[in-house]
Amino acid sequence: MAEAASAAEALQWSLDAEVTDRLALEAVVTSACEGLRVSASGSSLRSRVKALYSQTRERMREALHAGVKKALAVVSSHYVGIDLPTVCEGYVLPDDEVEA
Repeated sequence: MAEAASAAEALQWSLDAEVTDRLALEAVVTSACEGLRVSASGSSLRSRVKALYSQTRERMREALHAGVKKALAVVSSHYVGIDLPTVCEGYVLPDDEVEA
């Protein structure tokens, strides 16, 4: 009987720890969504995490594009005859070693 009570107590402690962890995770995700103004299509934790991931990924992508555009603007301001469409296609070296 004592063994069963001990096992039940350990199981209850484990369940309480799981609930506490889940509530903490939900609080962090909710805070992140509110801070980044991300709205989720559903109210489940999974849908909020997916929305947060998607929105964050899109914002990082936009920041990367803005950085690349700014870098190209700086390069084009320093090199008057630069062919930006060619530069945007990738790294190109002239065929002539002297020009390169």
